[in-house]
Amino acid sequence: MRLTIVGCSGSVPGPDSASSCYLVEQDGYRLLLDLGTGAAGPLQRHCAPEQVDAVAISHAHNDHYYDLNALSYLRQRVGAGPLDVYGPANLPGALGWSDEAVLRLHPVAPPGPLALGPFAVRVARVEHGMESYAYRVGDGVCFTGDTAPCAELDKLADGCAIVLAEACGYERDSVPRHLSAADAGLLAARAGARLLVLTHLRSWLDHDRLLAEAVAVAGCPVVLATPGLRLHA
Repeated sequence: MRLTIVGCSGSVPGPDSASSCYLVEQDGYRLLLDLGTGAAGPLQRHCAPEQVDAVAISHAHNDHYYDLNALSYLRQRVGAGPLDVYGPANLPGALGWSDEAVLRLHPVAPPGPLALGPFAVRVARVEHGMESYAYRVGDGVCFTGDTAPCAELDKLADGCAIVLAEACGYERDSVPRHLSAADAGLLAARAGARLLVLTHLRSWLDHDRLLAEAVAVAGCPVVLATPGLRLHA
């Protein structure tokens, strides 16, 4: 299983990165975890739009889903078939359109296992003040999406190799309904993760400080997500 960071900026695109988007590949199958604002552009460095097999969206905030519009347009230009998209039930309303010939939208509530190509995907509803989900792809990658610390996320991450966790603020200045960098580190420690990747990095924060706060408690190596970073799980 290979994980590629396509975009890792939080809330809005940053000067060097699109918003959240992560490409997971195995045996020629390509799954996107989120597809936030601006991500459809750099995604094309890693695969053609028509090569995406499915997308799992954490929640219907622009920085996590909005470039479904752009990806759909690119796929239509080359005559690609409909794309399977999994996520919250309010996603069609957020998009403002739903054409089954372009996007097949599958609500993941109530959360349950998904068989997507070679991947056994587990889903957990998490705490973000709206319908929001975290995803675990096999035992390789657990993506938190945006969430406060919660028991459902702990269960999902337990024993996973790579925890891909938002780090939206500092320990003493945390953002409601989000993980601080220290929260992400503690999650990785409880999970027994092999690696913690901090993502959803807001451009106005000190990323080195976020990294230091996570390193202090994670009990495993910690890296900052950067566009183009590739990892194997």
